[in-house]
Amino acid sequence: MRVRSISRLRYKQLAAALLTLLLAYWVSSLDWCPPQTSGSITVLASRTTHGEFLAGAGTAEFLPPFPVAAAGYGPARPRANKSHTPLLVRALVIQAGDLRVGIVSVELLTPPPSLKSATQETLNELGISELWTAATHTHSSMGSYSPSLPFQAGGVGLYRQEVHDIVTQSVSIALKKATAALIPVTLEYGTFTEPSLVASRSGPDSNADARITRAIFRSNSKKVAELTIFSAHPTLFPHKSRELSADYPGEYSGIIERAEGGVVLFLQGSVGNARAIPPTPGTNSSTNVSLFAAGLARSARSVSLQPSESNRLTFTRLRVALPRVDSRRLLPAPLQNIGNNALCRFAPAEAQLSLLRLGTLSLLLIPAEATYSAGRALESASGATRVVSLADDYIGYLDSPESVQAGQGESRLQYYGPALLDTLTAAALAAEKQQQAPHEGRK
Repeated sequence: MRVRSISRLRYKQLAAALLTLLLAYWVSSLDWCPPQTSGSITVLASRTTHGEFLAGAGTAEFLPPFPVAAAGYGPARPRANKSHTPLLVRALVIQAGDLRVGIVSVELLTPPPSLKSATQETLNELGISELWTAATHTHSSMGSYSPSLPFQAGGVGLYRQEVHDIVTQSVSIALKKATAALIPVTLEYGTFTEPSLVASRSGPDSNADARITRAIFRSNSKKVAELTIFSAHPTLFPHKSRELSADYPGEYSGIIERAEGGVVLFLQGSVGNARAIPPTPGTNSSTNVSLFAAGLARSARSVSLQPSESNRLTFTRLRVALPRVDSRRLLPAPLQNIGNNALCRFAPAEAQLSLLRLGTLSLLLIPAEATYSAGRALESASGATRVVSLADDYIGYLDSPESVQAGQGESRLQYYGPALLDTLTAAALAAEKQQQAPHEGRK
């Protein structure tokens, strides 16, 4: 009798546990996402000035508090004990008339979205009206800099305030050096296509962005700074290494700086589906990193540069409401509603993008990893010379509506539904129209 009583008790406990799990599943599968108004656009700032260009550039090195998490891959990431190569912040400050703006390239996986607010005191001190921070997207850099829970779990490791402070302090130091070095400059830029360096991660039937764009600021014959825009995931350094590395973007910048002088800011273009073709296929090694960086530098020197005849400095920053999240491509059907609820909690409901014109060069800076087709659509809508991905924040991948609907390509990693590209394209078009309207000096 005692055995039967124990068995009944266990069955009751098991039944209660199953009912609790079913109830929890049912509750978590309900639609808890708040209503969203996708596509509403707000102009946050817009300004145009004309005048002689001044530019200055500066650098600062991250000094990681070892041991520290290595960023770039899933939860099973190594803790790094040293740096294979220095990790740098490179800053460019540009001024025309009374308008002064800054561009920063950080050798991190993603740009910390709090950098602008964290450096606001420095920006005020330096008279910088607007700042854009872009990440080189290296997958072997320092982690633990982002307080976002999904980022901590999926890419950068447990948050440490001291790491975030190191990044902020390095950005401030680089900006101060750049502002102190302001001198009159001219701008020249050009684009060269080198398909031997990149391939599409989405398969042989899709295109990758093989363009190399260089924008060089010179004072007389002296090179002050350069923006290099290229598209390829920096995943050449060994994945499980206990060393940190800037991967090929950092080594490329160093090669050009040693050869030509100046400070070289590396920016990712339409990187979403672009992978670097390693010189030695099938291996991840520091040698591959160096060889690829050297090859990219050789190709970059093939870019034919033309002077920008205009002395116009213009920027427009917009905020746009994003469409609903959509986990259908990320999770199996029984877990999709739960996934949507989690994404609603953590994925941004709005995003900012900026259109920056430096003379006749124009850059559309977005907080996403745009694929080649998505990037070209945005460039067409805004009239931009190039899209710059991974700027100021991170909202995930951005692919074409057709790919999203078919569940193909990089859309399998996109947090939002097929309307995302149309939403950002409308914002890019609004930025272009804002700059075409007569709004001289408007803030």
